[in-house]
Amino acid sequence: MRILVITQKKSEVLNKLLESKEIVGIIEPREDNSLTSIIEKAIFKNVKKVAKKYCIPYLLMKDKKQEILSWIKDKNPDLIVVYSMPFLLKEEIFSFPKLGTINLHTALLPKYRGAVPIFWTYYLFDRNAGVTVHYIDKGEDTGDILLQKDVKIELGERYYELRAKFEAAGAKALVESINKIESGKVERKIQPKESPTPRAKRVKKDDYLNIIDWDWDLERLWHFFRGTENYLKFLLLHNKLIARFIRIEVGEMEKTEHSLNIGKNYKDMKGKFIACKGGKIYYKFKFWNPYKK
Repeated sequence: MRILVITQKKSEVLNKLLESKEIVGIIEPREDNSLTSIIEKAIFKNVKKVAKKYCIPYLLMKDKKQEILSWIKDKNPDLIVVYSMPFLLKEEIFSFPKLGTINLHTALLPKYRGAVPIFWTYYLFDRNAGVTVHYIDKGEDTGDILLQKDVKIELGERYYELRAKFEAAGAKALVESINKIESGKVERKIQPKESPTPRAKRVKKDDYLNIIDWDWDLERLWHFFRGTENYLKFLLLHNKLIARFIRIEVGEMEKTEHSLNIGKNYKDMKGKFIACKGGKIYYKFKFWNPYKK
């Protein structure tokens, strides 16, 4: 089976597909064309280098208006596989392969339809999560489901730890789904029209503070901060440019009574912390190292 992959991530998912399937082309969509983003991708997430290593044709999709159908037709895939796509595909694209187009979504659909399901999984303190492989249709993550796998989220598990678990489960789910498609033994499950959760929309860094509920108990707030460190740092650092090259590490939480202002930052003998209802959440800054996983 000839497979074309659309992804903006150098990931375990892409690695497993390259190891086990015939990949005839890779398209890398790019949602952020800022100089900083381009540098980060060039150092750390270079899909183009992976394509070159495996001698696979590569196309950079700079925005959603770019015409890519002719390039896809030239590669003539039987199936398109999508993982980490920043915008919806046009019908002329997802309907072109004779076996359709499938997507890996890091949530148990119909929950968390949208661009950032993991963020909202943390926000709603949902620790029973998973991945879904589904067909792409005109809607946003509304296509028929092929396969789902559960992923258990530990209390305080960091985003990058959870992302690795999602990708490991997702890679297996994708390979299993492709095998089912190849064998003609696909069982499609139609999704309900409505989702039990709000749309997993993108959150602007400047809006992050507005959605925090400081009345949450300490454990929930700590869990949320541990899973959204990349957003949290923009609240604690005034210089947004410097923040791009600094990472925050949320440390331990301490249950204690205090009379400090909730949501404000302080420092004691243990280090910097955020004053929360029922305790403190400690954090520290580190310089971003693109070579460190």
